[in-house]
Amino acid sequence: MWTQDGRTDFDTDEGPLHDVIRRFAANHPDYRHRLLTPDGEPLSYINICVDDDLIPRHRRQHTRVPADSTVTIIAPMAGG
Repeated sequence: MWTQDGRTDFDTDEGPLHDVIRRFAANHPDYRHRLLTPDGEPLSYINICVDDDLIPRHRRQHTRVPADSTVTIIAPMAGG
């Protein structure tokens, strides 16, 4: 679990997915290093779902998060 206080959900605004991730990181700086590169770009290796749809990396820049959606960030896992 990423959260130190056990929290697993947060409110955010609608908009382009990359902007939603950036705003979340700005509002919750403890998570910035887990979501953004040093240049402020969303990390490519995390898995992101909007509602129940996994968003492929090549579609993230053009994905819009509608109002009242759920964005789920799934940490990458090693193994095989």
